Amino acid sequence: MLKHKTSVLFVSSNGKDRKTLQIPTVILLNWRRFLIWGSALFIVLFSLVGFFIYEHTNDYYTTLYKERLARANQIKNAIDIEKAKESFESIDAAMLEVNEILVKRGLKPLALEGAGGPLEFEITKINQVAEEYAENIQHLGEILESTPFGLPHFGEQTSGFGKRNNPFGGSNSEMHRGLDFRGEMHSPIQTTASGKVIFAGVKGGYGNVVIIEHPNKLQTLYAHLSEILVKKGQTVELGDMIGKLGSTGRSTGPHLHYEILHKNERIDPQNFINL
Repeated sequence: MLKHKTSVLFVSSNGKDRKTLQIPTVILLNWRRFLIWGSALFIVLFSLVGFFIYEHTNDYYTTLYKERLARANQIKNAIDIEKAKESFESIDAAMLEVNEILVKRGLKPLALEGAGGPLEFEITKINQVAEEYAENIQHLGEILESTPFGLPHFGEQTSGFGKRNNPFGGSNSEMHRGLDFRGEMHSPIQTTASGKVIFAGVKGGYGNVVIIEHPNKLQTLYAHLSEILVKKGQTVELGDMIGKLGSTGRSTGPHLHYEILHKNERIDPQNFINL
C-alpha cells in the first residue's frame, strides 16, 4: 500500500511558487491513526529518557549525600567535645590569672567574656566558640604588646627599685626609682612596649632620655643614653631600638636606668620584668 502514492500540490500565496510532494496514500487516508501512534511513541521515548536521567542523577546525589554524611560523622567522632571544653576552660583560667596580675599592678583588667567561668556549648557551635576565643586571645596579645613587660636591655641588673647606698660615696642613702642594667657603650636599648615618644632629649641628671607613653596611663623612661634614635611624637613598636646605652648625666659608668610610671607615679619595674 505504501507504493501507491498521492501527489499533493503546494502553491505559495502569490501563486508563483509551486511544489509537488508525493505522500503514501495510506498515510493520507489514516492520518489520525498515524498521528496518535506517533504521539504515543514520542511520549514513551520521552518518558524512558526522563526516567534514565532521573535514575542516573538520583544515584549520583544519593552517593554524594552518603559520602558527605559519612565525612560529617567521621569529623564529629574525631572531635572530643569534653577535651575541647577542658581546653577552653583552661584558657579561661589563664585569662583570669592575667587579669589578677594586671589588677595587682593597678591596671585595668581585660574585658574577656566568659573568662574563668564554666563553659557549655553544643558541638554545632564549636566554630563560633573557637572564633570567640581566637578574638579574645588576639585582644590579649594587643594589650600585652602595649604593656611594658620584659627587659629593655639584656645586661646584668646592678640596682633595683627602692632605697640604696649613694653610688657616689658617703654614708647617706637615696631613693632609686628604677632599675639599672650594666652594659657596653653604644649597645642597643629596645622598647618594652608599643607607644608614642613624648620626650627625647636631655633631662638633668638623667642625661639623654627617652620617655614613651603607653595605654592604661603607663610610661617608660630610658636614661643615660649615649645616643637617642627617636624623636618626640614618633610611634614605636614593641622591641624597637630607641637609643644606645651610655653614661650621660649623673652616672658612675655605662649603664641603662629604666623606669616605669603609672599615672605619673614611679612604680617598681621589677614587677613587669616577667609576666
